[in-house]
Amino acid sequence: MRFKAIEIEGFRAFARHVALDLDADVIVLQGANGVGKTSLLDAILWALSGSISRFADRGSPVSLYAREGRARVSLTLTGPNGDVVVTRSTDGTQNLTRLRIGSEEFEGAVADQRIGKLLLPHLEERQDARKVLGSILTRGVYLQQDLVRQFIDSDTSADRFALVSEVIGAGTILELQSALEKSRNLWSRNTTALRKDEIAPLQSRVVQIDEQIARLAEANAIQSDATRPQIEAAFEKAVTLLGRARIGMDEAPGTAALLDRFLKILGAERARLEREAATAESLIEQLGEFSSTALAAGEVEILEAAEQDLSHKISIAEQDLQTEIVRLSEDRERRVVAADRANRTATLAKLALEDLGDHCPVCEQSHDFAHTVAHLQALISAASQPSEPASEDRLGSLNATRSELQRQLEKVKGDRLDLTLAQRDRDARRALFASRLSDLGIAFGDAAKPALDARKAEAHTTLEQVARLVADAEGFSLQVLRLGEQQRREGLQSERAALTERLSVTAGRVASLEETHAVAGNIIDGLRDASLAVTRQQIDRIAPLFQRIYSRIDPHPTFRVTQLLAAMKGGRGKLDVAICDPDIDVEPQDAGPLLSSSQLNSFAVSLFLAINLALPSLKLGATILDDPLQSLDAINLLGLVDVLRRFREHRQIIVSTHEDRLMGLLQRKLRPVRPDERMITLIFDDWTREGPAMRSIETPFLDGQQSVIAA
Repeated sequence: MRFKAIEIEGFRAFARHVALDLDADVIVLQGANGVGKTSLLDAILWALSGSISRFADRGSPVSLYAREGRARVSLTLTGPNGDVVVTRSTDGTQNLTRLRIGSEEFEGAVADQRIGKLLLPHLEERQDARKVLGSILTRGVYLQQDLVRQFIDSDTSADRFALVSEVIGAGTILELQSALEKSRNLWSRNTTALRKDEIAPLQSRVVQIDEQIARLAEANAIQSDATRPQIEAAFEKAVTLLGRARIGMDEAPGTAALLDRFLKILGAERARLEREAATAESLIEQLGEFSSTALAAGEVEILEAAEQDLSHKISIAEQDLQTEIVRLSEDRERRVVAADRANRTATLAKLALEDLGDHCPVCEQSHDFAHTVAHLQALISAASQPSEPASEDRLGSLNATRSELQRQLEKVKGDRLDLTLAQRDRDARRALFASRLSDLGIAFGDAAKPALDARKAEAHTTLEQVARLVADAEGFSLQVLRLGEQQRREGLQSERAALTERLSVTAGRVASLEETHAVAGNIIDGLRDASLAVTRQQIDRIAPLFQRIYSRIDPHPTFRVTQLLAAMKGGRGKLDVAICDPDIDVEPQDAGPLLSSSQLNSFAVSLFLAINLALPSLKLGATILDDPLQSLDAINLLGLVDVLRRFREHRQIIVSTHEDRLMGLLQRKLRPVRPDERMITLIFDDWTREGPAMRSIETPFLDGQQSVIAA
């Protein structure tokens, strides 16, 4: 099948609807970088595989300027059985696939499956058919300019081997091999689990049983008839001693379990009697404490009288203190009034001295001037003399007396409180003691001591008898245990026989799993050999093409021989790509460290074209190169164009370039040489938000004479 036409809308650089004619043997895309050439080639890849691997999950193919926010590509292919139309659309989240083959139409997963079947028929039953198809298209049909060396640099040798195997239809073998390996690993884990979780515990249990049987083999059989009368006698004695209600059994124990229960009851009764004897002894010791005389009732009254007396004395001291404070306050006030009067008199005397003469300035009477001056100065001097403060010694003495009385009152109150609390504590303990006596049926009083002594003696007597019963019951239990050991040995022997049978069955399962594991290993080895054989056969077809194409491009003067080396390592197929110098005897080497970037690109392009031409199962006869000029120098490019001229007979060729000179070279070298051949050149003039501005030019067929003139 070949490409016939394509319609693009809302996909990457194509915002508006564009319909392009692809029904030509050679299609050349020419235009500057960034005008939409790669978007057209990506649209072809996306229509066929539903993904563009180099973008991974980085964004959506929907154009930012898509009118309906949706990308749509409809690719028409033509073949011997008519046209096939593949249509894909997406809004970035929901994807829709449609396929039309003649009058039949398919959608969704069914459409993807049929596309895979059309292009690679052997992928019909594969679950990952779309992923495999995308990988084959990007390695053998569409050489993207940013992934020129991916098959050599990024892909591992296992990835390359798997790709070639998928191309020739051996991918199913690898898938079966992988499934068998997983199953074999599962069988191995199951075998290990059976040994660990079933066989090992069973074997361990058999060893334990053998050890127990060996120990029990020496035990003598005891007849139960000899011990039963003794057990019944002991039971009746216990009933007589303790009462049937406390024993809790209606008849003597007749089995080992009932005997063990009887022994536990006797043990519990012994513990009860021990507690009862200990309680009686403790109460006897406490009885002496409460038989002493109680606290003298008069002590509280004495302390209360002392408290009242001290309170009265404190009241009197408070009154004396207040009286003294009032007296001192009145004395201080009198002194202030006298000092104020003296100050006013001194002030008047000072004023009088300023205007004093032989006659009084007020009454104009004559006076003894010297006597008056002396009198006025005496008044001024008296005002300046400080008055003696009142004594506060009595106040301090009264304060000290009151403080001492308060301290004594606090001490008396504390003593009275301690005495009251001690009395309450003693009364509480006495009430508790009386309650414990009451629980034993003994009244508190003079008769308590004899009753407690009798209770203690009775408990010790009963305790001794119960202890003897316990010893007898333990002896009976030992005899019954020995009889049980004999029965236990018989049970262990039966269990061992059952375990041995289970071990035999499980060992058979393990042997079956191991046999299956071995058969699966043989099958896997056979699949590996078959996979390697058929892949090598295909590589033998690719290798000569690889060498011839590489020689025509001629990128290196010394390293002229290419190598494709297939091998099986660690159970996985490996395909290594190498180069060597034919003039010296040296092992083939990795091309990466030996070739320049342009030479390595030529090496990678040669391998791509060899794989493209040798694809035996892909029903798409096309070769797509995205701007090889950006990967190759001018000399290598001339060799590539020469190779493409020979490819034209076998493949529909689509080449993009940004160079006018390369476009002219392609138009001359790949022009139609027969009337039924076509060559279309799509010129990308510019790009706007609507999409690329394009025009299509068809190179006409020229007859022989015209061809000479054109050349």
